[in-house]
Amino acid sequence: MIKNRLFALMAVVFFALSQTVQAQDPAFTQFYGNPLYLNPAMAGSASCPRISMNHRNQWPNLKGSFVTNSISIDKNVEVLHGGVGLQILNDVEGEGALSNTQVSVMYSYQLQVSRKLTVLSGIQASYQQRSLDKTKLFFGDQIDPNYGFVFNTGENLSQFADKVSYADVSLGVMAFTKKYFGGIAIHHITEPDDAYIATSNLPRRFTLHAGTNFPVGRARNLGLSIDGPFVTPNILYMSQNGARQLNIGMSLTNQSLSGGLYFRNNFSNSDAVLIVLGYTAHGVRLGYSYDYTISELMGSSGGAHEVSLTLQLACKDKRKKLKAIKCPKF
Repeated sequence: MIKNRLFALMAVVFFALSQTVQAQDPAFTQFYGNPLYLNPAMAGSASCPRISMNHRNQWPNLKGSFVTNSISIDKNVEVLHGGVGLQILNDVEGEGALSNTQVSVMYSYQLQVSRKLTVLSGIQASYQQRSLDKTKLFFGDQIDPNYGFVFNTGENLSQFADKVSYADVSLGVMAFTKKYFGGIAIHHITEPDDAYIATSNLPRRFTLHAGTNFPVGRARNLGLSIDGPFVTPNILYMSQNGARQLNIGMSLTNQSLSGGLYFRNNFSNSDAVLIVLGYTAHGVRLGYSYDYTISELMGSSGGAHEVSLTLQLACKDKRKKLKAIKCPKF
C-alpha cells in the first residue's frame, strides 16, 4: 500500500508541475456507449432523443485513481437537417488534486448521399476548466523515512495557477450504410494552452473508428442485419501527443443481450483485455466493462471498471426522421 501511495502521489506531482509534459484525454472502453465523446458527428445519430451517462474508474487499487463521469443528451432536429447535442464531462485525478470539467455543444449535419449511404459531419465547441488543489500535492522534502509525509514543503506553490480555463473546437465525420460504419474525429483543433505554469498546449487527438454487422443463425437465413443476433467486429485507433492506442475485437448481440471481447495495445506493449457486457430493454441500455490489465501494472492497478446507461426516448414528432446509425451500443 505504501508503494502504491507513493507511486500515485509522485504521479500527481509530475503531471501538475512539469512544464514540458502535455495532457492527454481520458478514454472510454465502451466508446459507442459514449457517442458524443467519440465523435461529434454522432450527435442526433439515434434519430430520437437519447440520454447517455458514463462512469469510469481506472486503476482503482492505486491511491489517486482516474475517475471520469459524463452525461450527454442529443436528438435530431429536422429543420436543421441534422442533430444537436450537449455533453458535460468531469475527470478527477490524484484523489482530487487535479480535476477537469468540460461542457460541449455539438451540431451534426446529415447528408443522404444515396439510398444506402449516409454521411454525417459534426462540429463541437467546448469550454473547459482545469483545477489544481495545492493542498493535495506532496513533495519529496515532506517525507520522513519512518513516519511518511510529516514535514512542510519548501516548494513555492504560488507560481502555480489554481484554475485554467479555455475554449476548444473539435470536428468529426462519419459514414454508414445498413451494414458498415466508420468515422474520423479530430479534437482540440486549436490546441489551447492548458498549463498551470509556463505554457503547454493541449495536443490534438485523432480518432479513427470502424466496424460492420454480420447476421448469424436465424437472422442470416431471414436476411436480417440488425434485429439480430449479429456479430460486430470493431476497430478503434487513437493518437495524441505521440501516445497511440488500438482497440480491436468483436461483440455478439441480439435484441436484448450483448457481449464483447476486445484487445487494447498501445504500440509499446500489450495493455489490456477488455470484457464488455450489455442489456437492452424498453429503451434502456445498461453496459458494464472491465479492463483486465496485462501490462507491467498487472496485479497492482486493479484494471478499470466502466458503467454506461443510455435512455433511448421515443420520438414525439411523427414526421420523417433522420436515418439512425446501425452500430454497437456499448
